[in-house]
Amino acid sequence: MANENPDLLTVAGVLRFLAPTPFASDEVHPLSGGNCNFVYRIHLRTPYNNISTLVLKHAEPYVAASAHRMPLAVERQNTEVTAMNAVKAILSSDAVVIVPTIHHFDDVAHVVIMDDCGVGAVTLKQLMLKNPPPVSVAKALGAGLGEFLSRLHVWGRDPQTSNHVSFDQNQQGRTISGYVTYGRLVSTLTGKDNIPALSDPPLDIAQSKLDTISALSSEKIHAINTSHQTLTMGDFWPGNIMVRLNPAGDSLERAYVLDWEVAKPGVAGLDIGQFCAEMHSLRRFSPACDASATTVLDAFLKTYRDAAGVDVGVAKDAMVHVGAHLVAWTPRVPWGSKERTREVVEEGVGYLVEGYAATQEWLRGSLVGRLV
Repeated sequence: MANENPDLLTVAGVLRFLAPTPFASDEVHPLSGGNCNFVYRIHLRTPYNNISTLVLKHAEPYVAASAHRMPLAVERQNTEVTAMNAVKAILSSDAVVIVPTIHHFDDVAHVVIMDDCGVGAVTLKQLMLKNPPPVSVAKALGAGLGEFLSRLHVWGRDPQTSNHVSFDQNQQGRTISGYVTYGRLVSTLTGKDNIPALSDPPLDIAQSKLDTISALSSEKIHAINTSHQTLTMGDFWPGNIMVRLNPAGDSLERAYVLDWEVAKPGVAGLDIGQFCAEMHSLRRFSPACDASATTVLDAFLKTYRDAAGVDVGVAKDAMVHVGAHLVAWTPRVPWGSKERTREVVEEGVGYLVEGYAATQEWLRGSLVGRLV
């Protein structure tokens, strides 16, 4: 299917690329939301397997949203396709939370063509911020996501069945996951990273806490680089979850988990903690979605615990990762006011330090208490 040197950075180029293929299209529309790739909704001239619209995702050897073309190896698509096909195969036929079906992968042009989640679908983050769902929908969504992640992690515990050897090649995924959280915790808190929300005045974090965070950061980065606890999604947050409700908005039709480019063997608690941190941020910065976000979170944790079984170690990993995510990401994303941002970062410091030394009793009263 690959053309020689195809232009896939423009609509006109995508139309030309698709013209001689079964996916020839009359309309192509760029989709927003992602940072790493060029993504388009394609309107097929002739339905493909009775489908009239699909999504085309093209990778370049750099981050699409980076003005300086930050390098990013295109082999990330091989990881994504392998992961999505494998996870698709382990989901039950009646699962509400799924991954899109991949219809074509061109590893020369670096193109993936997959199911379209639908014009009415929005990310879970958008849904919570703009139109928080009723509690009944939030509960169904949380339970579905808990079931989804637990199924992935239970299956992923067997390195042969879930093909850890193949995913071990994703060193780029390990490096990214380690750096974007634990690799910049101390520099964030000391002011070295010059983040406006944390300056004037700088945060006053006790040296003893910084020492603890430095030690746990090294430990967690080592675990990210070496762990084979299970197969992890690697980027399980509300921006990678597309949600489609019925027209009335009072029931969940389907949710899709997207962007598997950093899937790898790793630490289960990091997937859990990333999701929990983001849902917690939603309710901290947008009180209007507090009830919905809390319901999603509670149902997610309870369903995951019941389906996967969780020991204290997994719960501690999750709690520490909540703290790491709040510290590393909150001040770098335009969540809200400077004052609230600083509050949430300092809250994250507490989760890091206390979670690292947590007892089972402490964990039961924590944000991830429903896991234990």
